[in-house]
Amino acid sequence: KQERGSQSGMPGHGLVLEDGLGIDEYRTGLSDCCSFTGTTVEKDEIRAMSKMETREYQIRFTTPAFLGNAEQQAQWRTPPFKALLRQWWRVAVAKQNQYDHLKIREMEGRLLGHAWLENDLNEKGKKVSARKSLIQLRIFQWEKGNLSPTDWPTNGFENVVTTRDGRGRVRSDLYLGFGSVLPPSKKEHRASISLTHQAIRENDEAKFSLRFPKEHAADLDRALRILSWFGSAGSRSRNGWGSIHMEGANLEQLKSDSLDSVSRDLESCMEKDWPHTIGLDEEGVLIWLSQPVNGDWRKAMSLLAHEKVNIRRVAKEYTGPDKIGGVQLLGYPAGRAWELRELKKDARLASQIRFKVIDTPDGLRSMIFHMPARFPDELLGRLNKSQCNWIKQNELQVMQAIHQYLDGNSKLSRLK
Repeated sequence: KQERGSQSGMPGHGLVLEDGLGIDEYRTGLSDCCSFTGTTVEKDEIRAMSKMETREYQIRFTTPAFLGNAEQQAQWRTPPFKALLRQWWRVAVAKQNQYDHLKIREMEGRLLGHAWLENDLNEKGKKVSARKSLIQLRIFQWEKGNLSPTDWPTNGFENVVTTRDGRGRVRSDLYLGFGSVLPPSKKEHRASISLTHQAIRENDEAKFSLRFPKEHAADLDRALRILSWFGSAGSRSRNGWGSIHMEGANLEQLKSDSLDSVSRDLESCMEKDWPHTIGLDEEGVLIWLSQPVNGDWRKAMSLLAHEKVNIRRVAKEYTGPDKIGGVQLLGYPAGRAWELRELKKDARLASQIRFKVIDTPDGLRSMIFHMPARFPDELLGRLNKSQCNWIKQNELQVMQAIHQYLDGNSKLSRLK
C-alpha cells in the first residue's frame, strides 16, 4: 500500500525546498520510510527539511539481480535498498559503539524507523511504540526487470565438480543461484537451465537518492561507501547475484587502508555471534580478489562457484561427534548429508563468507570477503553438549584453514 502511494504522486502545494526541489516533486517515488499523508505541509516539517542533506547515486548491477515485487515480478524497488542501508549502517557505526548490538539497535530504530523499541520517547518525553525513518529514500524509476526465463544465457558458465569422485557436476549459475535458477525438468517442460521468474539484467541501472538530517551525514556517508564496496541485493545475493556498483557523492575505490574503521582482528570478531565487521589477520583484511575477467560476469560467477566448492571442501575436512562439522559453520542447511537432527528443519544460518562481482578500473573481478562471527548462540543452544564443545574448540581453526587455502590460491590475491 505504501509503495503504491509513493508511486502515485500527490497534489502539489507550490512549496519549494532550499535546493529548489518541489515538495510534491520529491514526494513522488519516496519509499515507505517517509510518508506524506496529510493535505497540508506543516511549517515545522519544512523547517526540518531545510536542515537535511541530499546524496544522489547511480546504481548498476554487475550481475543479474533476483529482486521481486509483491507479484514476484522483477522490479527496481526501494525496500531492498533500505534493508541494505540498514545492514551496512550497522557495520559503519559498530566500532565507535564498541560493537554493542543493543545500543546499535536502539540507534538504528531512532534513525531508520522501528516498531519494536520498548524504551523510545518522543521529543515531549512521551513513550512511543513506533517511529518512522528520518531518511527519505528514492529510486527515480521503478522499472521492471526484462531478463525473462527464456532469455537466460545457455553458455559461458563453467561446470563445477561437487563430489570427490568427480561424478557430481553442476553448472555454476545453478550452483550459486539454486531456487532462483532452475535445472532442466521434463516434468515441468523445461529443456534447459532457466529462471523461476524474470530478473533484472546485468548493467541495468537507476538513479538513487537519499535525504537525511545533517547530523547523521558522517555515519551515513561511511555506510554508503561500505555498501558500494560490499553490497548486493536480492535472492542469493551473498553468492554474488545482484552485485551493486555505485557512482556518486563521497565514494572511493576499495583499498585496504580505507577499512580501518570497519575491520577487526579475527579472534575479536568471533567473540560476537553476529557479522559486524570485515575480518583482519596478520596478512591483512580478509578480502580476496581475482584477476580481471574481461567484462564477462559469467566468468566471474563461475570462478566464485569453483571457490565456494573448494571452501566447503576445506571445511568438510573438520568433523566432530554426531555429524557436526566445519561445513555447518559456513551456513545452514549445509546439504542433505550434513543435516543435524538437533537443529530441526527451521534452522537457518547465512554464510559469513560472501561473494561479489565488482567493477574496477581494470574490469570486472570476483571478490570473496569474510565477516567473521562465532556460531550463533540461538543455534548453539539446540545442540548437544559434545557438539557444542566441538564447535567452540574448532571454529577458529576451520576459518583459519579456509584463509590459508585462499591465500595459497594462484587465482586470487589479498586486497592491497
